[in-house]
Amino acid sequence: MSFKGKAGFAVAAVALAAGSVFGAGASNAQGLHAAISFSDEEWTYSYSVNEPSAQAAADAALADCTAADCHIWASWSNGCGVIVAGDDGPVGVGTGTTRAEAEAQAYTSLADVYPKAVLASSGSANLAGTSIVEVICTANAG
Repeated sequence: MSFKGKAGFAVAAVALAAGSVFGAGASNAQGLHAAISFSDEEWTYSYSVNEPSAQAAADAALADCTAADCHIWASWSNGCGVIVAGDDGPVGVGTGTTRAEAEAQAYTSLADVYPKAVLASSGSANLAGTSIVEVICTANAG
């Protein structure tokens, strides 16, 4: 998947947003695991879901990412991960035990670099100029 064509300033924004949630929920507890890998240079991402361990999820997400600089952007167990984007290019990611929790966290991380995203957190995503790019949930998500 690719975010090519986004505004150039967004690369710095994604680094800030990613730093706030990197590794969120990355436990080795029993259950199903997932991860999102991301390339800051090429604006591509990949993900894995329903893996038996956090390490397997990270390895699978990195293996599917086609860019040389891919890194794990977020990982979680027994829940969901959400990628959101602002119309001007910045992106955010969030994780949670439910889709709603993951969306709220993603919009909060996006709001750190794209203040209009605060509106999305209160249910006005269209007015905030934001959209959900991807929702990834394990089969046992709440």
